[in-house]
Amino acid sequence: MKVKFIIGIPSFNRPKTLELVLTKLARLKEIDTVIIVADATDPILLDRYKEAIKKASNHFNDVIYDIKLGRRGSVNARNRVFELADQHFTDNYVLITYDDDYICPLRDWSSPVRKWLNNDAIGVVGGRVIDLRRRRIDSDFNLNLLPYAADVLTKATGFVFLDTKHGPRYVEYTTPLMAIKMSLIKKGLRYDLEYKGTGYREESDLQEQVCRLGYRIVFEPRFYVYHLNLEEGGNRAIQDKAARFYWKSRNHTYFMLKHRKSTYKLIFSNLIIMAYAFLHGGKALTSAMQGLREALSLKHN
Repeated sequence: MKVKFIIGIPSFNRPKTLELVLTKLARLKEIDTVIIVADATDPILLDRYKEAIKKASNHFNDVIYDIKLGRRGSVNARNRVFELADQHFTDNYVLITYDDDYICPLRDWSSPVRKWLNNDAIGVVGGRVIDLRRRRIDSDFNLNLLPYAADVLTKATGFVFLDTKHGPRYVEYTTPLMAIKMSLIKKGLRYDLEYKGTGYREESDLQEQVCRLGYRIVFEPRFYVYHLNLEEGGNRAIQDKAARFYWKSRNHTYFMLKHRKSTYKLIFSNLIIMAYAFLHGGKALTSAMQGLREALSLKHN
């Protein structure tokens, strides 16, 4: 059975950027449908989302959307994408988790994804996200110097380092750009609502669930997008560094406790976060420590 691709895009306060993203996606013949879940805090921006969706309807077989005034948050928006995919599509579809500031390349990257997903043991293919410029707020922990160095450090410390260059290879964790078999979504794969704020660690948690469902994850660098790194809208709207370090520490600690990582890894990985926060000043460090205390006070199932 031929696999069909659908793109799922959550968006917040960026209708103009979303329109650009959709224009680029329309050039890829392998994309069957686009699911858009968009929130706006201004009625004018909401109207612009409606205009962007109307234009997109002329370029795709189908555009499924849920737009609203307000903000439901990153995790709720992504779960809404999953819910709409579950309602409308069967197991022969693959959902690609996209962001509203990703630009797809001109080349067809569906072939390597199809190849891997034809393997029954593989549930997710992770892609490469190429930053077009360095983030001003805080960067991701990518370690691309040597093959498998990031994987080894992740296993040793409990902190998630990503190698977004070398592959293809089997991994525990990958980027937010994922091609997910619809069968996993129908088995209940969802983002955990406890990852609030910036949503830090929401993808890592989802990928832990994939493994617990008995599937493997492959990182495939030939499946890639360009990241605009916009510092407005989306999770990047939280520009206060202290707030970002609070959520980084809080969500990471919750993740470690939820998945019953060792005490050693819990301590070591938090030391990494605290050291990183210290480099950004006393206020960032204080917020990171507050996030740690908040996570330790939560009840974990």
